[in-house]
Amino acid sequence: MIDKHRQIKYYEELFEKYGDNYLSLDWKSPDSQEKRFKILTDLIDMYYGSKKTSVIDVGCGFGDLSNYLEKKGYKASYLGYDITPKILDAAKSKYPKAKFELNDILEDENPKKADFVFCCGALNIVFDSREKHLQFINSMLIRMFQLCNIAVGVNFLSYQAVYHLQDEELNLAQYFYTRIEDILSCVRGMTSRFIIRHDYHPGDFTVYLMKK
Repeated sequence: MIDKHRQIKYYEELFEKYGDNYLSLDWKSPDSQEKRFKILTDLIDMYYGSKKTSVIDVGCGFGDLSNYLEKKGYKASYLGYDITPKILDAAKSKYPKAKFELNDILEDENPKKADFVFCCGALNIVFDSREKHLQFINSMLIRMFQLCNIAVGVNFLSYQAVYHLQDEELNLAQYFYTRIEDILSCVRGMTSRFIIRHDYHPGDFTVYLMKK
């Protein structure tokens, strides 16, 4: 398993440098973040549309997904999880009406459940070998699927980016570019109902894992 303390240190150093800013979460722009939120919430539309539902946001950062859900009119009970204390404190100040918890879902023995479990951009930073990072992704997917009542939505940087983006847009040493075939290997034992979306960005894809 990858070193959680290295993860926390990485994001806290970004937060100390940039504060309440998308750069602290290693996003390139607010637009790139919202584009991925749109793809994740398309999953809610497949099932519920405007009906009331519940969402767990794993690796929630500043909790911006809670604001996006409200802004777009979703009637969603939101719970954000993160392992980085300073960033989570900032999230609580930024969105006081939303619920947040300092939580590592791989260690939580009494986890809460929600209709939808989302993870946006939290599995893309390399902290160890490729093999260990894939094991981490597999463990996270299994756990998130256990916590959902209906479906999971997770996005990844795509290995296709190596072929379709310019060299200056890539950082193979820092970011983990995931192969779709590796995700297929992870999910085949979890569910036969899944969708892979690679239609919204040349360097990113989203996986939906459905229970219903």
